[in-house]
Amino acid sequence: MELSISLYYRHQNVRRAPKSSITPEQNNHLDRIEAKLADEMMYAIFIHVARVLENIGQGWVSYSPVGNPSDVLVQVVDAVIRQLGIRRLHRYSSYFRPGDTQNLPRYSERYSNRVTDISSADVLRQLTDSNAGIASSNSIALNPDKLYLVLPTTLNSDNTRPGYRCPQCNAFYLHPAGGICPECNTSTKEDAPIVRLEPSQTRSDFDYYTYLSEQSGQPFRMNAAELTGQTDKDERPKRQRWFQDVFINQEIPRVQGIDLLSVTTTMEAGVDIGALLAVMMSNMPPRRFNYQQRVGRAGRRSAGVSLAVTFCRGRSHDDFYFQRPESITGDPPPPPYVDMRSEAIFKRVLIKEVLRQAFTETGIGGPLELTDSVHGEFGKVEYWNDYKPQITTWLQNNSNEFKILSILKALRVQVDLTKEDSQFLIDLRNELIGDIDRIVADATYTQDTLSERLANAGFLPMFGFPTRVTLLYTKWSDKETIDRDLDVAIGQFAPGSQTVKDKAVYTACGVVELVPANNGNQMISHPGFSPALPDPNQSLGLCGNCQAVVYPYQLDRPITGSNINQLSECPVCHQKSLRSLDAREPKGFFTDLNPEDYDGQFEWQPRSTRPTVSINSPAGNPILVLNANVSSVSDRIISINDNGGKGGFDFQNASVFGNSRSGAYVVADAIGRSDRVTGTGQIYRIALLARRRTDILLVNIAQWSEGVFADPMTVEGRAAWYSFAFWLRIAASAYLDIDPQELQAGFRTLAQDGRVVGEGFLCDSLENGAGYCNFLANPHQFEKVMGQSDIDNESSIAYRWLNPQAHGRNCDTSCNDCLRDYRNLAYHGLLDWRLALDMARLVRDPSVTIDLSSNWGSFPNPWQSLVSGVISATFERLGYDKSTQFASLTGFVKNQKSSREIRIIRHPLWQDTHPEWERAKEVADKEYPNHNIEHANPLIALRRPGDYV
Repeated sequence: MELSISLYYRHQNVRRAPKSSITPEQNNHLDRIEAKLADEMMYAIFIHVARVLENIGQGWVSYSPVGNPSDVLVQVVDAVIRQLGIRRLHRYSSYFRPGDTQNLPRYSERYSNRVTDISSADVLRQLTDSNAGIASSNSIALNPDKLYLVLPTTLNSDNTRPGYRCPQCNAFYLHPAGGICPECNTSTKEDAPIVRLEPSQTRSDFDYYTYLSEQSGQPFRMNAAELTGQTDKDERPKRQRWFQDVFINQEIPRVQGIDLLSVTTTMEAGVDIGALLAVMMSNMPPRRFNYQQRVGRAGRRSAGVSLAVTFCRGRSHDDFYFQRPESITGDPPPPPYVDMRSEAIFKRVLIKEVLRQAFTETGIGGPLELTDSVHGEFGKVEYWNDYKPQITTWLQNNSNEFKILSILKALRVQVDLTKEDSQFLIDLRNELIGDIDRIVADATYTQDTLSERLANAGFLPMFGFPTRVTLLYTKWSDKETIDRDLDVAIGQFAPGSQTVKDKAVYTACGVVELVPANNGNQMISHPGFSPALPDPNQSLGLCGNCQAVVYPYQLDRPITGSNINQLSECPVCHQKSLRSLDAREPKGFFTDLNPEDYDGQFEWQPRSTRPTVSINSPAGNPILVLNANVSSVSDRIISINDNGGKGGFDFQNASVFGNSRSGAYVVADAIGRSDRVTGTGQIYRIALLARRRTDILLVNIAQWSEGVFADPMTVEGRAAWYSFAFWLRIAASAYLDIDPQELQAGFRTLAQDGRVVGEGFLCDSLENGAGYCNFLANPHQFEKVMGQSDIDNESSIAYRWLNPQAHGRNCDTSCNDCLRDYRNLAYHGLLDWRLALDMARLVRDPSVTIDLSSNWGSFPNPWQSLVSGVISATFERLGYDKSTQFASLTGFVKNQKSSREIRIIRHPLWQDTHPEWERAKEVADKEYPNHNIEHANPLIALRRPGDYV
């Protein structure tokens, strides 16, 4: 039985209206719908090389033979149709390009010519003469309107279908295909052996797709919709109603009803979406309470049975909890807390209430209350100088002193602060106005409203709401947007990156800020960069060798556009590898205004660099605490997207729908096939910049043991600094009794005493800081934090991690019970708890022994079990002999004709100047004078054993 693909969907009791009754535009729209439907049908039939319809025995695609071809020729043509279909070479495919080329692809030619008595010319003639094949820009393509679905033969007694299978690739065919495998006989080598098909049958074991087609019952409707933070405001309540089967105003359930909601963490709590039967998570949630919130959405309201399924991705976080489901379901949740000790938080709330009363009582606040800001209604930045005299007078007026003191009294309830009320009053009167003036004049703050700018500068509370969001305009309007935090946006919204929303893929192509005018009936485009192009900008220096960031760089030489061809000497590593970048903060992004249907794939652009601190950051007043130089500063954390080392993206003036848009800049390479956005004029290479001011704790090691050093220019050194920084975050959080997510960790490179050194840092996660890092910089408090590395204290982190009956035995590098968490996924490959504790021990005592064998107090050296266990086994598998002792170190000898080599295992922090390394190398030189002697360490051996092949 044969069934035309082109008619399959037209004969389901659906008829077009007569052409005379519809407009040309409607007719064109119907043509596009039918083309899309044909593409979907071809995709379903030829979904994957191992999952085509024929492979599961449900039928195969054929054509109407022309003339009187042999059965073998028809089989070969059918096999070629399958080859072309799998590769989506057909007229309705989005990859199809019209053209005059009618040749078979080379792989089809080679297969056809290897079949006895068949030539590729015969195959091509059958396709073209039957109109099943048409010309395209590269090769012949299929015309689905001339293809037919051939139903399979009857089932065998065991419910299998007879056919032919390739013993090499396992592909299954319902016809002989000329006797040989179409996929395995496409080699360019003429003497390649022919792979023949063998008689076989469909698999009798469970096959999901066969089950769906034969045994799963009648098809049923499954309409899915997105409901996330980026869903348009007007659509959110509708989708919640439709999901709960609530329809109004003649809405049609069959059309608008929603069976499955695709949601993000916005639906984790606080939104009622009714009684759910099932919840499926596309990745493992960050922590147990996230998991509990999500799975708890199902099974409510007397539902007898509910289902929660978690799909674990192939990454370290998901793998950890996949192996330990009892942790994600049963670990104790973090206790809630309110910090009543922070003077910085107290002062922000005080300033907000004082300003609120000042604006209200002077009569300024009334007209401003129509705006919507979580930080306060204090008007636009540009109008501050108009308000300032009245606010200043209100603050200095003695009659208002009682009001301010009353605010202080109300806020002081249950707050543990030593600062007197009189001092707070003096600060408000003498410093507040000057601080606001400074922030208003600072061009690095891009917020337009005064309250939001003061919050970002740390003078008003954030209340936990993300206000550094940056918009991606999916239409030339402020109504349909997608938002992300600026640190994320410079990667996800970078030109060329794609974002999925409501089953469509949007491609970002430029920057702009859109402001509504004329009661929202008109969009005014404002400059998309701060500072605006083509104004000059302070350059940013980025070293390609040591990754040092110099910002601002060369203050006396502002630039317009990055200059990456002229390299300068890096002030840190002194290599000629410093690039001068024009890095600007984007105020908004826009797309090419030509969304495409989401088919499961979309493109990402290079991500931004790790958050770091400029080497120009003020050093504060470093204090020697234990063996560390400790200081705290208030400065900017910087992230950059320089387009994967290219210095940025090539922006030029943008025209939208043929009209030049002032302040809008587009990257021509990111526009794709859209003609709605074009670029003209001078090109500026601009890197994307994200800055946020917060409190920063800086820690570096004052004195290193002989031959011991964490070189930040090596993998081992970077691993040491990141491991220590994240350990310090955990230790500080435990001491402060706060969630570790309140702090971020990292390190920067600096020049010190003629060499490149690392410096770990902690910073407050909130943009304006919560005062924790200033508190931790106090010598007494820092010593208390470092007490978490005391291996003799049973309540310390170090003691718990070293426990040989639990974590110390089970964790070879790092895990979610020590350094890893959901938010530092990017660093999981570098983090090592042993290395973190070694760095912490060095901070506490410069004379501590750093090696792989000496005991740590009452604990055996945690490195030793690795060296004698998994490391030894790894080297033996790499072809080395069993371990050999060289002085105090363990080594492995390779005695092969092509390779005579010795690898001696040393600590990851050891340098070539370490006395014990020098002694071990000397012993190995004497015993094996003809061998090449190199060092190895457990950190690399566990992560990249191939380095030691």
